[in-house]
Amino acid sequence: MSLMPHPSRRSLLTLAGLGAGTAVLAACGDGGGGAGGPGDGVSIVTSNYPLTYLARRIGGDRVSVTDLATPGADAHGLELSVKQVMTVQEAGLVLQIPHYQTALDDAITSGPGDNVLDVSSVIEMLPADGHTHEEEASDGGGEEHAEEEHEGHDHGSADPHLWHDPLRLAEIADALGSRLGEIDPDGAEAFTAAAQEVRTDLEELDAELTEQFGTVGGEHTFITSHAAYAYLAERYDLHQVGIAGVDPETEPSPQRLLELEKVIEEEGVTTIFFETTASPKVAQTLAENVGVDSDELDNLETQLDEDVDYPAVMRENCRKLLESWA
Repeated sequence: MSLMPHPSRRSLLTLAGLGAGTAVLAACGDGGGGAGGPGDGVSIVTSNYPLTYLARRIGGDRVSVTDLATPGADAHGLELSVKQVMTVQEAGLVLQIPHYQTALDDAITSGPGDNVLDVSSVIEMLPADGHTHEEEASDGGGEEHAEEEHEGHDHGSADPHLWHDPLRLAEIADALGSRLGEIDPDGAEAFTAAAQEVRTDLEELDAELTEQFGTVGGEHTFITSHAAYAYLAERYDLHQVGIAGVDPETEPSPQRLLELEKVIEEEGVTTIFFETTASPKVAQTLAENVGVDSDELDNLETQLDEDVDYPAVMRENCRKLLESWA
């Protein structure tokens, strides 16, 4: 059984204010209860876009969804107000990726805990260091890079970026439909049907991406600002190399950058990818130093455009990767 991370100082200060804040918020009629407000249905709390995508599609008008992540911001560094902590604790259902966001883990730990769907209990998650240590450009870089990674956020033993694999997301969709049916039995049939529709769409997306990535043949290397695409790489037989590890705030050492320059030369890498919610500075500087292009991949942690959904972003990321290998 995995242990929850120790509460951060910021989280402890936030939680310490709950006693005083509870009475005030209750008097104000804050809402956020298990059944939501009148006509809102089951209240679901999420903290990144792919889980929000599932909740809205499967729940439909029988749920109200609160996504705690700020669009365009780094979802790893999520911070919660006292009001948001109460929203988590009073929700009908909270979708959690353990060790992904310390603030959410702390809020769940301090609450009842019986309103949580832990996605790691539904799918097999990849190890947090399985795609960083193996991808060191030299045998001497692994230990140093691992130490850098663990100076930042604690991601436990698992890589949280599971949503880059459509089939793993389909497994979570099934579990979510079943759990919502238990909470709201009258809507069970609708939830099951919606979850099956989502699964069908995700399986079709997977088949499309499999075909697209299959056109390039062999294992192709791509370099990203942080190692957020291991699930994509595993599913479609690609080779991800992260400038930093799982934590986007980790600063690469000079030795790591030299190793990456060697990878770029040996693997014929033409593009260094930075991410939507992370600073592009390191990736762009590396690209300039070695004379290759830089481009942006959407890590899908938040939805940047309401008209561009999860499948559309996955297709666009695929297109950019394929173009970098053309």
